Amino acid sequence: MVGREKETLRREILQKRKSLSEEEIREASLKVCERIKELPSFKRAKTVMLYYPVRGEIDLRPLFEEVLRDPQKVLLLPKVTRDGDMLAVELAEGTPLVKGGFGIPEPAGGRIFKPEKIDFVAVPGVAFDKRGCRLGMGKGFYDRFLPRVKGVKVGVAYDFQLVESVPCEEHDIPLDLIVTPSGIFERGG
Repeated sequence: MVGREKETLRREILQKRKSLSEEEIREASLKVCERIKELPSFKRAKTVMLYYPVRGEIDLRPLFEEVLRDPQKVLLLPKVTRDGDMLAVELAEGTPLVKGGFGIPEPAGGRIFKPEKIDFVAVPGVAFDKRGCRLGMGKGFYDRFLPRVKGVKVGVAYDFQLVESVPCEEHDIPLDLIVTPSGIFERGG
């Protein structure tokens, strides 16, 4: 039953996201970036894992520059291996991005950081709820990666992606915060 619920919710939300104009994506993304920049957990983080946006996801690329400008911070991006594992790879100034296995740009090289060493990770997804539950694309990359992250885990979403309830299973790791254009929501808050 949970699988069917997830698939229905995934289909509905992805359809809404697909219908967004470039301007709507840009405006929402800038608002989310501004909110993230003000988070105490982001300000004090030394290792920051963001993501490269695909298929209409909230665009955090303005934060790439913010992190790269700060000599105290290291910017990490996800890289998916052939085995289906997700790695956190440093994106240093001047490092080229190449299309990864799923067509998602990732660093061409760079140091690999253990998940336990990441202070702040921004997590994309299809849907989120205020319990911190997340519905992803269904491949499980973040589901396998997040349990080892000791830092703050932040879901990044459009307002319509924050729903009443996401089907959550026992192995799902709740996120600490959800950031949308209209607000910051703490788990359980």
